[in-house]
Amino acid sequence: MACWLALAACGAVAALPAARADDLRRPEGEKGGEHAAAPPETASLEVHVEGDRMRAPAPPRDRSVAGSVLTRERLTGAGLGAADVLRTQPGVLIIESGGFGGPATAALRGATATQTPVYLAGVRLNDDVVGTADLSLVPLWLIERIEIYRGHAPIEADRLGPGGAIFFEPRRPSRTTAGVGAMAGSLGARRGWAFAGASAGPVSAIAGVSAEAATNRYAFVNDRGTLFNNTSDDTVERRQNADVRTIDAWALARVELGGGAIVDVIANGTGREQGVPRLALLPSREARSESRRVLTSVVARVPFGGEAQHTLEARTSFIEARSEIHDPLFELALLTPELRLAGRRLEQTLGATLSFADQLQVRPVLSVAREGISRAPDDVPLARAQRSFARGAVSAAARLGEGLALHALASGECHATGADRERPCDVLVPTGRVGVEAGSDRLRLLATVGRYVRVPTLGEVYGVSGFVHGNAELEPESSATIEAGIRAQTGRGAVLRGAFVDVFAFGSAVSGLVAYEKSGQGYVRPYNVGRARVVGAELLAGVEVTRFLRAEIAATLLDPRDTTPGRTTRNDILPFRSRLVVAPRLHAEWKRPGGAVFSGASGELRAVYQSSRYADPAGLGVIAEQATLDLDAEARWLGGHLAVRGRVADLLDARRTDVVGFPLPGRSVFFTLESTW
Repeated sequence: MACWLALAACGAVAALPAARADDLRRPEGEKGGEHAAAPPETASLEVHVEGDRMRAPAPPRDRSVAGSVLTRERLTGAGLGAADVLRTQPGVLIIESGGFGGPATAALRGATATQTPVYLAGVRLNDDVVGTADLSLVPLWLIERIEIYRGHAPIEADRLGPGGAIFFEPRRPSRTTAGVGAMAGSLGARRGWAFAGASAGPVSAIAGVSAEAATNRYAFVNDRGTLFNNTSDDTVERRQNADVRTIDAWALARVELGGGAIVDVIANGTGREQGVPRLALLPSREARSESRRVLTSVVARVPFGGEAQHTLEARTSFIEARSEIHDPLFELALLTPELRLAGRRLEQTLGATLSFADQLQVRPVLSVAREGISRAPDDVPLARAQRSFARGAVSAAARLGEGLALHALASGECHATGADRERPCDVLVPTGRVGVEAGSDRLRLLATVGRYVRVPTLGEVYGVSGFVHGNAELEPESSATIEAGIRAQTGRGAVLRGAFVDVFAFGSAVSGLVAYEKSGQGYVRPYNVGRARVVGAELLAGVEVTRFLRAEIAATLLDPRDTTPGRTTRNDILPFRSRLVVAPRLHAEWKRPGGAVFSGASGELRAVYQSSRYADPAGLGVIAEQATLDLDAEARWLGGHLAVRGRVADLLDARRTDVVGFPLPGRSVFFTLESTW
C-alpha cells in the first residue's frame, strides 16, 4: 500500500493539469504506420496544438462528450488483455473470473455490463442471451485503438444505452508490412502471432493469425467460504479446470475506387476451448466450453457534393457466435449434460455526413437488423427466439459563434420479438441528447443531458432454461443522464509542457431495472422493479515532466445508490461497485538518435487502487480494498523493427478477489519478442 501511495502522490503532483496524448489528432497516417479509418469529424471545437506530444484525450467520433482513447502503444505490453488496459481508464469497471484469457466484462459509470455495448470493427459484440460482451475474446494484437465513451455513445452505436459505449478499432491496411511475435510467461501462458500486409495501386490488404493458451493453475488462498471472517481454516490451493486455448484470424482489405470513394472489408474468426471453473469453494472438474465467432463487415464511403464536402456511407455486417458447454457431471446446474447455443445477427446501415459551410454538420443514419438464437436441447422458447430491429437517428453539430457549438442527437428504435404478435413493435422507444460546448482551443467547457434505454434481451423475454424463465411483459430499462466537464491543455512554451486535464461530473437516474424473483414452482422469472441513482466525478490528467518522462492519473469517484421503492434492505449502496478508483501511471521513454543498432527503450510503472465493495445488496459482505502495481519494460533495435518487452503484473503479489469466490492470480511475469518491418 505504501508503494501505491508513493506512486499516486508522484503522479498527482506531476500531473496536476494534464494527461497523455492518446488522442487521435495526429494525421491519419502517423499511427503505428497505419492509416486508421476514423469516422467523419463533427463540428466540435477542434484543438490544434502543433508540436505538443500530449493533448486532451477527446474521443474522435464525438469530441463533445466525456471519453478517452487508448492508442496502439498502450496495447502492446507483454501478456496484456483488453480488461487490463481498460481498467486504467476513468469510469470503467471490470469484472472477471481470473486467469490469462479468462472471461471479463466492462461497465461504465456504475452501469451494468448489459447496459454497456462493446463494438469490434463497428459490430456490436453483446449477445442477446445475457446481453454482455466477453472482453477476453477481443484480440489486441491487431487493434489500432480503443475508444471509450463513458456516458453518451456516438451515433455510430446502434444501441444508445445508459452505459455509454466502447469501440475497438482494428489496424487498417496502408502499405507493405509484416510482423511476427511470441509471448511466454506465468500461468502457463504462451502466445504466437504473425501478420502480413501489401499494397498495390488502389488495393491494400493485411491478414494475420494468432494462437494462445494458458493452464491458469495459479495458487490462491481458499477461505472455504469465509472471505469476510478472520478464520484459521484458510489453505493455499491451485485453481482447477481454468485452462484456455484460443485461435484468432483477421483479414482486412481496402479498395480506393477513385474520387475519394473507399471500400473496407473486414473478416474475423475466433475459436476457443476452455474449462469452466466454479467458485473456489466448489471447484469444477470436467465442465468444458467451446466457443466460435465469425464476424464480417463491408463498409463503403463515397464523397459527393460540389466540393466533395458530403459523405455517404453504407455498412453491411454479420456476426455469428456459437458456444457448446459439456457438463457430464452436472457441475454447472444446467440440467443437461450438453448445451448448445448459437446467435447470429445481420445488420445493414446507411448514413450520410452533410457539411454546410463549416457551420453545420448533420448526420442521418438508418439501420435495420435481424437477430436469431438457436438452442439445443430445444426445450425452452429461447431456442426459436428472433428479433427484428429498425432504427432511425440523426445528429447535428452547429457553430453558433466564436467558441460556441451546440450538439444534438435524436434516435428512435423499434424492436419486434414476436412476444406480442398484435403490435409491429414490441418496444418503440425514443432516445436522444443535447449538449453545448464553449471555449477556446486551450480551455473548453462541455455539458450534455440525455435519455437512453436498454431493451430486454431475448434471454430475458423468452427465458434461458427450465429454471430461468422469461417475461414477455418486460419494459426497457430507461435512464436520464447529465454530465458537465472541463477539457484543457497547455500550449507550446508553457511551464507545464503538454499538460492537459479532463474533469467531468455526472449523474444518472435509472428506472425499470430488471431483477429476478423466485416463484412457488421453484423457477425464477425477470421483472421490472429496480431503480438506481448514480452520481460521481472523473479525472484524467497528465503532464510531460521531461523529454523522457510522462505522468498520468485517472480517478473515479462514484456514489451508486439503490432507490427502489419498498426496498427491504437497510443498505442502499449498489453491490460490486468501488466508490473510489485511482490509476496513476509513470512512463519513461528514451530514443537513440541516428541509425544505431540499439534504437531505444521505455519503461512504465502503473497502479490501480479500488476501494472496498459490498458483495450483496444487503451490505453484509465486504470485498476489501485492493491495490495492484504493474511494471512494464521495452527495448528496441534496428529502428524499432525488433522489440523485446517484459511485464510484471501485480508486482507486490497482493491478494485479490474480483467476484466473491473467484480469486485472481498474484504476481505474474510475461515476456514478448516481436519483429515488424
